[in-house]
Amino acid sequence: MPAAPAEALRGLLRGRVERPLVVPLASAVAGELQGLAPEAFLADAGKLSLLIRQVTAALGADAAVAEFGSFWDAEALGMPLVWRNGFPPAPQGRPTGADPDLSRPRAAVVLDAVARLKTLLDGAVLAAGLAGPARLSRLCGGDPSPETIARLQLPAARALCEAGAQLVFVVESADPPPDPSAYVAALGPLLGSIRFFNALPVLHLPGAADGWEPVVSRAGPTIACFDPDASPALAALVERDGGPLFGVAVPPVGAGPAARRLAVLERCALVTNDGELAGRVASRDLAAAAASLRELVL
Repeated sequence: MPAAPAEALRGLLRGRVERPLVVPLASAVAGELQGLAPEAFLADAGKLSLLIRQVTAALGADAAVAEFGSFWDAEALGMPLVWRNGFPPAPQGRPTGADPDLSRPRAAVVLDAVARLKTLLDGAVLAAGLAGPARLSRLCGGDPSPETIARLQLPAARALCEAGAQLVFVVESADPPPDPSAYVAALGPLLGSIRFFNALPVLHLPGAADGWEPVVSRAGPTIACFDPDASPALAALVERDGGPLFGVAVPPVGAGPAARRLAVLERCALVTNDGELAGRVASRDLAAAAASLRELVL
């Protein structure tokens, strides 16, 4: 009998794959079940937690994704979010304080929703995300640096885990940090803080992410999740004997041959999407998107 999601997660925390977790990135898209646009849906912790629980159960997903890619932690750092172009919102300006203000609207909703889901879920792992330090730094024009942002995010990471998150995505873009060595050193405390709470950090790298190879090869206690067909150098890295645990992140439909090959390797820890499904998959097609992930590991 396949390992339950919680058992599979415990194995990953010990560096062992019982079976890959299947994690559709269906967070903001869940609001479409009640005709809610992402901005309105992600502002209501009650609806967010209830609809994500329903979607998780309906899809048979191994994890409920309370948040992914909404830049809630950027807003907590003082960067207003602009929703003019829908999801994801666009953070504006630069961080304004030394510590995030976790009472700001998006932070308060995310942490409340995570805490609610902790009591509502029946068997599924609870996941949420942080903006990747390199991604957020690039949106700020490089100032502050990714290393500074990684330090600023420590309170947000702790708050997520204290609220109940068991799997924490660090949501980067395909563009690598300018100084991989400095990035790895600065990311260490952030990853360590997540692991302190027995939660699993996952470095999510969409698209053509081969530039991240120097980071993935020495990033320590995290699992890098990427599209093997878009990132052949990363695929070669994890396929080597003794390579690290990894995850496969694919588009909603049409996983390529490299993704199918890597998903059945014994070091594949999870299969997920290459980004939030909002704006890419209609709510009526979520079941098909989840099924395409499950098919990778059957």
